[in-house]
Amino acid sequence: MKVSAEVKRQTRVRLLEAAVDVITEKGFRSASMREIAKRADVGDATIYNYFPSKEKLLYGYCEYVQEQVIAELKSIEDFHEFTVSEQLHQFIELQLQMWLPAREYLKEVFEMTYASPVAGYERLQPTRELFNSVVVELLDAAIEAGEVPDQPYKELLPRLCWDYVSAILAYWLRDDSEQFANTTQVVDQSVEIAFQLLKGGLIGKSLDLVSFLFRSHVLNNLDLLEGIGKSPDVVAAKRRFMGESNG
Repeated sequence: MKVSAEVKRQTRVRLLEAAVDVITEKGFRSASMREIAKRADVGDATIYNYFPSKEKLLYGYCEYVQEQVIAELKSIEDFHEFTVSEQLHQFIELQLQMWLPAREYLKEVFEMTYASPVAGYERLQPTRELFNSVVVELLDAAIEAGEVPDQPYKELLPRLCWDYVSAILAYWLRDDSEQFANTTQVVDQSVEIAFQLLKGGLIGKSLDLVSFLFRSHVLNNLDLLEGIGKSPDVVAAKRRFMGESNG
C-alpha cells in the first residue's frame, strides 16, 4: 500500500524527535539507529529510508528547526510591518525558542561540526538554504521599502548573518544566567548594532574597503566599486513576508 506524503512527514518528525531524546540521553556516538527507530516505533530498516546515516539524522533536526522557525514567522500576520530590526530580532528569538527543548542536542551538533567542519558544512547545507531564504527575504523587502540602502556585496550578508546567529547559539549554550538573561542582552544590543550598520551601509562598505585594498595592490586595472547612497527619509510599505497573501 502506498504511503501518503502526510504519513511520511509524520514518520520523519517522529524519528527526529526520537533522535533528540536518544542522542540527548546517550550522546551521538553511543546512540544507535536501531534504538532511535524503536523509540519512534519505526522498523529497523525503515529508518534508513528516511535517514541513510546517523549523521543525516543528527543534522536533519537542524533543518526541521528552520522549517519550524519559518512556519512561525509566516504565522505572524503583521510580520511584514515590523522594522527590519524587529524582524531580525524575532528571527533570532525564534531560533532560541525552537532549540530550547533540544538544547543539549544542539551541543552535540556543535561538537560534531567542530570535529568535522568540512563534513558538517555539507550536512548543514539544507538548513543553511532555509536560513538564507529568510535573510534574503527580509533584506530585499527592507531595501525595496527604503528602510535600508542597497548593500554592496549583498550576496555575502546571509553568510555573515548565519555566522552571527551561530555565534549567538554558541554563546547561549554556555549561558548559565537566570532565564538566559545574558543572551537576551547580547541579542538586543547586537541586533541594534547590526541594524545601524545596515542602515548606514557600513557592512557593505567594510567589505568594499577590503575589496579596494585587494584590487589596489593586486588588480590595479579594475575600477573601484561604487559606494552606496544614503537611505531615503520615507519608507515605503513592505511586501508580505515570504510571499504570503493579504487575505
